[in-house]
Amino acid sequence: MNPFSYSHRLKLGLSLLLLILWPLSALAEPYEPPEDRELELRPYFEPPNKDLTPRNFLLPPLMSFLIPGSDQWVEGQMKPAALYTGGGALGALLLTQAKKTTLDNRYRDFAWSIYFTAGGLSLYHSFHTALTTRMPGGEFTFMGSVPEKPTELLEAPINFSYLGRWTTLLPLSLAAGVFFFVTPNTTAESTPANLDDAFYAGSVGYMTGIGEEAVFRGFVLPVLYHYTSDQRLTLGLSSILFALGHGLKVSHFVTAFFFGLYSGWLTQENNWSIGEVTFIHTWWDIMAFMADYTNHRKHAFLKLPTIAISF
Repeated sequence: MNPFSYSHRLKLGLSLLLLILWPLSALAEPYEPPEDRELELRPYFEPPNKDLTPRNFLLPPLMSFLIPGSDQWVEGQMKPAALYTGGGALGALLLTQAKKTTLDNRYRDFAWSIYFTAGGLSLYHSFHTALTTRMPGGEFTFMGSVPEKPTELLEAPINFSYLGRWTTLLPLSLAAGVFFFVTPNTTAESTPANLDDAFYAGSVGYMTGIGEEAVFRGFVLPVLYHYTSDQRLTLGLSSILFALGHGLKVSHFVTAFFFGLYSGWLTQENNWSIGEVTFIHTWWDIMAFMADYTNHRKHAFLKLPTIAISF
């Protein structure tokens, strides 16, 4: 094989990048929330009418996941409601268009990611609205920190200060090594990733990282801990659910299970903040997609076609 093939150049460049990032990461300043953060965020999640009657923390969030924005409309949180419902409607529209065509999986995956992310953020918002009405009564007091706003979760994947934490740099370095060095090629020659690949990997990795962390570490994990009060049991159960959501193929299930364990543990270590795990998840997925396109198939398995919407 040509020692200067695209695959080898990619691996060499990645190695140099990691060698540069490692010492530079020590200079990054991890994000520290301001002291008045609670005063800023509590009104964001509280119902605008200040009615703090304890809300149901299961059904409204789950309904908001299925119908993005539904609980926000009920609570009078109009701006978030419009954004979540608009995102969900866009994803549903694109899914409908995908069904009418012979387009491949990438179109449907892109559309589903939009819908899932809108639903995940709506669920997360609804859950934390419920918590603002239940914490005064002594429930969920283990969640000591005030949660990130959905807008902060949208910014988390590009908050590179997280690279200043070994808990971020270690799993991403491990992922890069596995995806680009350990996993063997299945084609005679690797092919460069194109703009379609980069757009899909970046956009879907971004949305998946935010949506899945909002659902699994922002909702499922604290709900399970609320009912079990057992850290190990909570981590095990949430990781199984996370793995099941990624399919029953053994390699996918095992990888997702251990990723779920680490993300759950890190979320608890970070006092239930999910910003760092959102950053890790996003870039983990982006690297996984790009490695797949460059190392494992002569051509990308999925192709993003021109989006054409007809009415």
